Amino acid sequence: MQDTNTEVKGRVFKIESLNTHNGPGYRTVIYMKGCPLNCLWCHNPEGISSGKEIWIMHSKCIGCLSCVDACPQSALSPGENGIIVNRDKCVGCYTCVDVCPAKAIEKLGEDLTVSVVFDRVLRDKPFLDASEGGITVTGGEPGLSPEFVSRLFIECRNEGIHTAFDTSGHIPTKALEMIIPHTDLVFFDLKVMDEESAKHLTGQGTSRIFDSLEWIKAYKEQHGKPELQFRTPIIPGSTNSVENLNTIAQVIRDNYSGLFTEWELNLFNDICEDKYQRLDKPWHYTGIKLDHNAYLQIEKFKDENPDLKIKISGFYQKNA
Repeated sequence: MQDTNTEVKGRVFKIESLNTHNGPGYRTVIYMKGCPLNCLWCHNPEGISSGKEIWIMHSKCIGCLSCVDACPQSALSPGENGIIVNRDKCVGCYTCVDVCPAKAIEKLGEDLTVSVVFDRVLRDKPFLDASEGGITVTGGEPGLSPEFVSRLFIECRNEGIHTAFDTSGHIPTKALEMIIPHTDLVFFDLKVMDEESAKHLTGQGTSRIFDSLEWIKAYKEQHGKPELQFRTPIIPGSTNSVENLNTIAQVIRDNYSGLFTEWELNLFNDICEDKYQRLDKPWHYTGIKLDHNAYLQIEKFKDENPDLKIKISGFYQKNA
């Protein structure tokens, strides 16, 4: 008899093996589609919309126009610089992907069952076991797919596979109730503390985020788990001000001291800029780099706050 629990589906836009940046050991990372935030610097803009999308690798396109002819929504048309996608018309049917002989069009989002994703995880299990690694769900916002994530985590923990949940916190309490009991490690984003700045930079305020964090705090105080780590993206001109970092530091120190194991400061990079071009989205940080002086400021902040268990990750632009 088929287990209907493992037939629950989630919309996934990427599965990555042997990742070393999202938890201990080697990680199989599952990227979920859909996010309630719309951060201007988002590293995975293809994960923001919950809908199925495409993007075109123009360097691969041979100009045969097979996709234009096949599209049932007339969402594709030829342009001076390659195929143009009318995103108001595109419904993510992927007909164009199937007919493209050059494989120049990529799917962004597939509805996969828990059993399919779990089987994919099991292929990596020897590496996960050898490195004391596991799986990490991220996105997008995996908390928008709570039944899928919770069922996947249950399957993984039954096999002794470590589970990590990467969240913005802007999710319903019901999602936390479903996911957190099956989670070994939570990565919780603290991006911007000022309410109005948060709305401008991320599209949402902060109240829902702090409600989620308080729920996790209460759960951890009662059960002694999961492990909690904080993450803050260091974005030039957006989140990297001393004022913002000091405010986050005070929030952590006043409310969560003794409950977390690390605060990771993720240094900005612009390697995602081409994704915005492929999605016809504006990129707000053209030409902006995190330089050596900015890095030194972050390092100084770390040295001044040894109690906050700060880790700096990523790269910065060295001064000429």
